[in-house]
Amino acid sequence: LRRFCQKYSVNGKIGNLKVETIIKLACVVLDTNTFAYKDKYYRQIKGGAMGSPFTMVLANIYMLEWEQKLLQHQHQHHEIYGRYIDDVFMTTNLTKEEILEQLNETIKTDPNIKITITINQALEYLDASVENNNGQLKTTIYHKSAWEPHILPYESDHPRHMHANIIYTMLVRAARICSTVEHFDMERLSAEMILLYELDKEAYEQLHNTLLYKPTRRELKSNVQTNGTLNPDRNNYEHKDQIYLHYTFENGPLLDFKKAYRQIWEKYYVYPGSRLKNTRLILGTILNQTLQSLLIHKKPKRNMLKQMQATT
Repeated sequence: LRRFCQKYSVNGKIGNLKVETIIKLACVVLDTNTFAYKDKYYRQIKGGAMGSPFTMVLANIYMLEWEQKLLQHQHQHHEIYGRYIDDVFMTTNLTKEEILEQLNETIKTDPNIKITITINQALEYLDASVENNNGQLKTTIYHKSAWEPHILPYESDHPRHMHANIIYTMLVRAARICSTVEHFDMERLSAEMILLYELDKEAYEQLHNTLLYKPTRRELKSNVQTNGTLNPDRNNYEHKDQIYLHYTFENGPLLDFKKAYRQIWEKYYVYPGSRLKNTRLILGTILNQTLQSLLIHKKPKRNMLKQMQATT
């Protein structure tokens, strides 16, 4: 971390922080990872806590230094090299023995790094299946063996934009990963089948007809480029005050709460001479607590921690 900070610092600083300050803060984070298990209090003395934002950054900084030999090797041979945190993807035309020798040389730089190596014509990397087909890389979406065709039920207690985002994300993911139109169509049909499974036919057709005649983002962008302006009926809220209001989302009587609240707001607060007429009201939703959040206690009781002695 110190070498990274010194390399990319300007006058001994990164942003407004001195390098020494960053190192001290890093030590505080790494030296105070504690947890309780079976009436014993533990302190982690090696590595960092999984899921910690700082641990993720530190792992990327470490891997950036660790992978330099591999990067140079791939660059010299005009091959592909990619990495997501600690998952590395490489292409090569070398023999299996030659590439293993190169990997072993890199592994020797730090005995604490344990690597699982997979070499094949086709393999899975993150959520993509990659195949070398006579020198052409073909990619499709990788579905794990435990994957099931289920999504958030349409009748669940969640805001409607979450359901729309699921469909949008599924299609964008397919467009980004699938290298052929045929594979994209298969994923699109799979998404359709999942929606039909989760929605009844009448609700699906109603949603389909509603979305079918709405302009796409490309059409809206093209309209802006042609006419030079957005929809004239759309309010311009730039440089205006904003009020954020969050409420617990529920199906039933509260389903129309957002619409009803806006009507009351416009009727009683937005009028000529009102100080709030140029204020933008933003209504957000808070989800109900899940059974997991209610039943699982992630932190031990405070009185228990006071009676414990740290164990490393």
